[in-house]
Amino acid sequence: MRHRRRTRKLGLKTAHRQAVLHNMVSSLIQHGRIVTTVPRAKEIRRLADRMVTLAKAGTVHARRQAFDIVRSRDVVMRLFSHWGPQFNERPGGYTRIVRLGQRRGDAAHVSIVEFATESLEKIKARAPSRPMRPEVSAPPVVPAAVAPAREESPTPPFADATEVLAASENPSGSPEEGSIGASSETLTSEELPPEKDVS
Repeated sequence: MRHRRRTRKLGLKTAHRQAVLHNMVSSLIQHGRIVTTVPRAKEIRRLADRMVTLAKAGTVHARRQAFDIVRSRDVVMRLFSHWGPQFNERPGGYTRIVRLGQRRGDAAHVSIVEFATESLEKIKARAPSRPMRPEVSAPPVVPAAVAPAREESPTPPFADATEVLAASENPSGSPEEGSIGASSETLTSEELPPEKDVS
């Protein structure tokens, strides 16, 4: 039994799990908010709060401890220059998890992990409500005058397909030069390509 064991295995081996969590914490420090599943979010929250505590200390030893997890100089610089001073007066609880529901496909519970720089009430009060769409009435439909149908000449039952195609493309009836409907009788024997003797 796994009584009193806090580690969520997340279906991963130890090295893979540590690499995933370290990368996600790096993304959280860099962007301030990430979207992930709820069990991963709970593990990320533990690690991210430790990182902010190190950033509040601000010592060289704390930077080295943070670099052991984050492994990026730019992210460690952002952690100590941006997030550490921002949470200097706060005693704990630097991150929040906001649940979004289930995602389509595997129905996993998805959430946002973000740094709690503002209270949710302030964010909700600041967010503008969506304006109502004005009702647009459709213009009245006026029936257009029906044009008389053109009478088409009936085609003979065994007409050549090229003649039918030419008649549909060229309604005047005269075959254009180079068109499909031009009959082979109008071509002279000089214009036809020489036949090759295959023997």
